[in-house]
Amino acid sequence: MPLRTRQKVKRQSIKPLYTQVKEILKSSIERGELKQGEALPGRTHLCSLLGTNRLTIDRAVAELVQEGWLVTVKGKGTFVADRDHKPAAATLTFAVVWFHYGVNENNIYWGPLLRGVSQEAGGLGVRLLFREIAPNFYLNFFREAKADGLIVLAPLVEDELVLRELRQAKTPFVATSSAYDDDSLPCVDTDNFSGVRQVLEHLWSLGHRRVAIADLDLKQTDLLRRWEAFQNLMGEAGLLLDPRWVLLFPDRRLGVWEKGLVQKWLQSIPLPTAIFSADYETVLVVLKALREEGVRVPEQISVVGFDDPASAGFLEPPLTTVRQPVEELGRRAVRKLYEALQKGALPEGTELLTPQLIMRQSTAPAKQPVDKDRAAFER
Repeated sequence: MPLRTRQKVKRQSIKPLYTQVKEILKSSIERGELKQGEALPGRTHLCSLLGTNRLTIDRAVAELVQEGWLVTVKGKGTFVADRDHKPAAATLTFAVVWFHYGVNENNIYWGPLLRGVSQEAGGLGVRLLFREIAPNFYLNFFREAKADGLIVLAPLVEDELVLRELRQAKTPFVATSSAYDDDSLPCVDTDNFSGVRQVLEHLWSLGHRRVAIADLDLKQTDLLRRWEAFQNLMGEAGLLLDPRWVLLFPDRRLGVWEKGLVQKWLQSIPLPTAIFSADYETVLVVLKALREEGVRVPEQISVVGFDDPASAGFLEPPLTTVRQPVEELGRRAVRKLYEALQKGALPEGTELLTPQLIMRQSTAPAKQPVDKDRAAFER
């Protein structure tokens, strides 16, 4: 029998939303509305039916799996458990910790990553604790919560310090959303070098040699890595990196007025044939600034971004961009920690997952500069 409840979560209630979802689903099972062996409705349907978001549904389902109300069959879905099935205690508890702006289920990056964490933990029977907390309290929280391991959301360059402290204290952890020069640190991240290489090789294949970069948050490890990759790859290709075509800013949290900054930059430089924007927030600003300056994309200039939320395909023009395996980053972080603990070891080593360039209509063949200008941009 399909789920027909008319209950929705009550946002004004003091009960957490995921707890309300659990109670609604448990009640449906007890009433026989959801029968033993029956597949749970899809996540999108549950979101609509119960009036909440995917992360809340995932967390509620993961806990119902841990408590024995539901069972997950890898590759097939989630089903109502046998009535005689004894609820199994969670084999492990992982604390998910962070201390950074923007970490929520509605963010185009953190939302999918947290879904991946919740889904993998649910499949493994791992209990999750989520906590926004200052980095110097990560270790205390880990001990007080009696957790078995930490998943650390660590996007900033400065996060390397706390990761080193956790390793020195022999704390089992895996960090995600960053990779450091010390690749022995247990991290899971996107291969940013590969992503930037795909961007530049695509632009070069279209004849672009005058390529600019806009990167407005070098405090983020991934954005710093993209800038480093851009420099290295342009140099390897024998192309001069004109400083006029580099727009950098140290930290978006400082309150930079991005559109004004980008507009002043565009007004002060000879127009390149292409701009690589190092993240999605920046590419939206670049596209708006170009539109206000009357510069047509891709007729006069090509634009490539990094990150591929659903909205990227509906921009005008649809955006050529690098798609990160964001949910897989979350899943792999949980799996890496789980596998190490099953072996009685601490997680080790950085893993980089390969992104994919998605080609749409924001890039086109370059309009070649006249011969006398070309030598200025090629060695």
